[in-house]
Order: sequence, then structure tokens, then C-alpha cells
Amino acid sequence: MIVGNILIWNFYFSLPDSNLHLKFYDVGQGDSILLETPKGYRILIDGGPNDKVLNYLGTDLPFYSKRIDLLILTHPEADHLTGLIRVVKEYQISNLWINGDSNDSKIFKDWEKIIKEKNISSTIVSQGDSMRFPDSTTITVLWPRINHFETKNLNQGSIVVQVTFKKFDALLTGDADQGTQPYTSNINHIEVFKVPHHGSKTSLKEQFVRLLSPNLSVVSVGAKNNYGHPNQNTLYLLIKMGSKIYRTDKNGTIEVISNGSGFEVQTK
Repeated sequence: MIVGNILIWNFYFSLPDSNLHLKFYDVGQGDSILLETPKGYRILIDGGPNDKVLNYLGTDLPFYSKRIDLLILTHPEADHLTGLIRVVKEYQISNLWINGDSNDSKIFKDWEKIIKEKNISSTIVSQGDSMRFPDSTTITVLWPRINHFETKNLNQGSIVVQVTFKKFDALLTGDADQGTQPYTSNINHIEVFKVPHHGSKTSLKEQFVRLLSPNLSVVSVGAKNNYGHPNQNTLYLLIKMGSKIYRTDKNGTIEVISNGSGFEVQTK
């Protein structure tokens, strides 16, 4: 009876609540973001530099469902890719978006191997591609352009997506820093902004931040990292523009919950 009650309550609390949930996982010096739409569709963007994402997914997703509707690897660098190796091994991936870039690292070769073993079909996406879910949540690719392969800088080809649910918009940028901004001419004010490249000194153009005027900016960054991230000038720029800043190294995992008009923030 006790076990049965636990299972029932687990099922109850895992049901969609008609809100959009956006979780910026505290994975250290890297990126991993889980998006759950109002009707329960799951989008995972990047996997961080380690296997911490597996623990988070194990807590946030019901044990009886191993489905991820859309997996996005923004670009094939270890701090975004490493955790996805285990994710692909343990979860059923319905759709996989990549930018088509590659490198000679062992972790990337391991990634290619597991994708082949699991027979997962990937789609190379570029500016203008999108996916609309039945609850009207839309994921739109703003960057890279289709010809981005001309650069050898992996950050420059990082996938940037805009998440839209009713009047709520979030911009999730991977490591696409100031060399690629503003990504597209069709962009303006957003509510939530994932600061690119862990808030590095080259992460932002001032005119771009002014255009976005984000209510909330999230920096995914490791505590006491060796890169000096986030840069103090980057933080000052966001503050000057009136944006409230949350950081995974200071606040832990950051969850944004939106009903399509307003939003609230929870940390843990």
C-alpha cells in the first residue's frame, strides 16, 4: 500500500500544470537547460561538462517515462556535449537538432558512436527552422545561418533558439557571443535571456542588450572557474540595462515558470 501511494503521488506531481517550465541546471562550467511545455513536451538543450544532468533529469522527469521530444546540441564542445552521451544512452530521443559542426576530440567521437548505435536521426538546423508543439509553444532557430561552416570558431556556429509561449519569450544562446549578434533582424524585447558563453568578456554587444532589454538574465557558469567568468563588465552592462541577474554558481539551478504572460523564478 505504501509503495502504491508513492507511485500514485509520483504520477500526480509529474502531470503537466499548464505552465511552461524552463530549468537552467547547475552543472558547473557548462550549459544544460530543460524546457517542459504546458502540455508536458520535453526539450533538453545541451548536457553540460559532466553527468550531473542525469541526476537532474531523474528527479524532474517521472521514472516511468524516458522520453525527450527534442534534444538540441548547440555546438560540439565538451562543456555542452559531455552529459549528452549518457542522456542518449538512457533516454528515448524523438528529435535531435545539431548545427553540423564537428571536431577531433574523443568526446565528439564518442557522441558520433552512440548516435549511430542508437540509430538516432539528426537534423542540421539553421536560421528560420522551427518546431511548434500542440500547446502553441514554439522553438525557433535564430542562429546559425545556413553557411556558417566558413568559420572554424565553434562558438560562432552555436545554435540560438527563441522559445515563445503566448506573450512570454526566452532567448537561449549557447556560446554565440558578440561576433554573431544580433543573430537576426527580427528580434526585440524578451523576458528571459540566457547570457552567451558563460558571461565572458566577449559575450555581449551593448546595442544588442539594449534591443533585448531582458527582464531576467541567466548566467550558466561554474564556481571559481579558471576563465574569470562571468566578466564584471558583462554583469555591469546587464545591470545598467535594468536586467535582474541569476547565476548558477551563486543561485544553483534556476527555474523560470510562466503562464504565458508573467513569470516567476525559483532556485534550489
